[in-house]
Amino acid sequence: MRLGESLESVVACDDGVVEKLGEGCTVVACILWGGRPLDVELNLVKVDGLEASAVIAYAITKLKLRNKVEPRALLLDSITIAGFNIASPPTITRLTEVPVIVTYKYKPSSIRLEEALRKHFKDWQLRMKTLKLVDEAVEVTTRKGTLFILTWGVSLEEAVGIVEQTQIHARTPEPLRVADIIAYEVSKYIEKTVGGEWDKGSRTTCV
Repeated sequence: MRLGESLESVVACDDGVVEKLGEGCTVVACILWGGRPLDVELNLVKVDGLEASAVIAYAITKLKLRNKVEPRALLLDSITIAGFNIASPPTITRLTEVPVIVTYKYKPSSIRLEEALRKHFKDWQLRMKTLKLVDEAVEVTTRKGTLFILTWGVSLEEAVGIVEQTQIHARTPEPLRVADIIAYEVSKYIEKTVGGEWDKGSRTTCV
């Protein structure tokens, strides 16, 4: 097996540019990966909204049906997306039957997240119900370096194996790196094309 080649497919999702917290939308790119990019699903999510779990689950379902595959896992680099929108591993797994693996380059802290949420969100307690999961992230050593991994629906041992199978250039799994690039470029293209109407218009079109 070549480096970066998965025995089976995975899905990786990442968000695009967030210009200002609390305003507008951004792109979420979800790619189907099987040793290389196989398919991509693009959607919009509200910055600081609450619908990211449903949007990601919808993207995974479309990728599964379109390609007739059952991904081994969903890869994320955080359970916050588009600012403080929440990508809930339990919710995504329940909706898609796909396990979730979240990889952090640093040790996440629910205390720091709570401090930020208390300042800016009336519904901070609702968001913290999911964000407290970050304290369960476990430090692991991969062939490319140290990561902190949070899992849902998959064992830590299997999760580390999936991460290492998808690492190529760095600690970050290659599918996540590619999803990040796609989301960034698409969101910048939309911003450039639509201009000032991007944030104003996307308040309704990304619902």
